[in-house]
Amino acid sequence: MAPMTARPPRHDFGPSAQEQADLREYADFAATQDHVALAAASWFSRRDNLDAQGQAAFAAWQAADPAHARAYAQLQDAHGAARRIPPHVAARWAVPPAAPAQSHRRPLLRALPYAAAAMLLLGVGAGGYQWWQQPVFSQAYATQRGQRLAVALPDGSKVQLDTSTQLHVTLYRQRREVRLAQGEALFQVQSKQGQPFDVLSGPLTVTVVGTQFAVRNTLAHDGQLRVAVQHGHVRVAGARQELVDLRAGQGVSSDASGHLSAIASLAPGSVAPWREGRITFDNVPLGAALAEFERYGDTGFVVRDAAVARLRIGGSFSLTQLDRFAAALPQLLPVRITRSGTTSTISLAPQAPAQAPAMQLQQQ
Repeated sequence: MAPMTARPPRHDFGPSAQEQADLREYADFAATQDHVALAAASWFSRRDNLDAQGQAAFAAWQAADPAHARAYAQLQDAHGAARRIPPHVAARWAVPPAAPAQSHRRPLLRALPYAAAAMLLLGVGAGGYQWWQQPVFSQAYATQRGQRLAVALPDGSKVQLDTSTQLHVTLYRQRREVRLAQGEALFQVQSKQGQPFDVLSGPLTVTVVGTQFAVRNTLAHDGQLRVAVQHGHVRVAGARQELVDLRAGQGVSSDASGHLSAIASLAPGSVAPWREGRITFDNVPLGAALAEFERYGDTGFVVRDAAVARLRIGGSFSLTQLDRFAAALPQLLPVRITRSGTTSTISLAPQAPAQAPAMQLQQQ
C-alpha cells in the first residue's frame, strides 16, 4: 500500500499585506473623527444585522453615556433628512462605489471604515442640504400712508413700494421669493438663470424670470388683487390650479378666493402711475375713487348719498393737487361741493338726475 501523504499543517498567518493596509487606513481615518460620532455611525450601519448579543451591547453602549444616545439620535435625524433630499441635490454628495473585492475577507475589513464614513458623509450631506436651503438674504420693507420707497436688492432687481405696503424679500441660492402682504409694488427683476422670481400675495403666485410688473394686494381695502405687466412675461397662478400668462400691456385681477378674471388690456401709462405721483381711474364709482385717494392721505371729502357714490368717473389726477380735483369735479359730474372747516361734502347738484354718464378728465 502506498504510504499516505500527510497534509501539510494549516497555519493562520494573520491578515494579508492588503488587509493590514486596510486596517491602517481605517486607523488613520478613525484618528481624524470624533470617537463618539464614529461609534454611533458604526452602530447605525449595523443596526439591521444585530443578533441578541449585539442588541444588548448596543443598549449598553447607549446607556453608558448620554452623549452616546444623543449622537445616535442626531444620526437618525440626519438619515431622515437625507432621505428627503431631492435626487439632483443628493448627487452632489454621492459616495463613489468601492472597487471590487479581491478576497473573501477584504469586503468585511473595508466595510467598517466605509460604512462609518458613509454615515458621517450622510450627516454632512443632510447638513449641506439644510445649508443650501438657508436664505442668503432676508429683509422686510414697509411704507406708511402716503409714503413711497425704492429698494435695490442684492441680486440686481429693483422694487418700488407704493403707499401702505408691506412685503418681505427672501433670496435663496436657487430661487427668489417676495411675499406681498398688502399694498402695491412694482418689480423690475434681474434675470438669473436657474433662479426664478416668485411674488406671493394672498392666493396668487406670480412667477417671472426677467420683466417689469406690478402686483397689488388691497384685499382689505376693496377685496381685490391685481397683476399688471409693463414689460416682459409673467405667469399668474390662482386657486384651483388656474394659470394665465401675461405679456406687456396685460393685467388680471382676483378676489380673495383666488379666482382669476379674464385677461384685460391696459391703457398706456396705467401700470403703477403712483410712481409719477398720479392716480388713474377708468370708469369707476366716485366712492371707489375717493377711497383710493384716501389710501395716500386724508382728503377731507365726504359722501353721504349712495347715489352720489355710484356716479362714475375716469381720468388721471395728481395725488398732490386735490384742490384741482375738487375744482374740476362739479364740471365732470352733476354734484356740488360744500366746504365746512376741513370737510368737503359732495352731494347732488340741484335739479340733477340720480345717475349720469361716466365722465373722463386728463388733469394736468
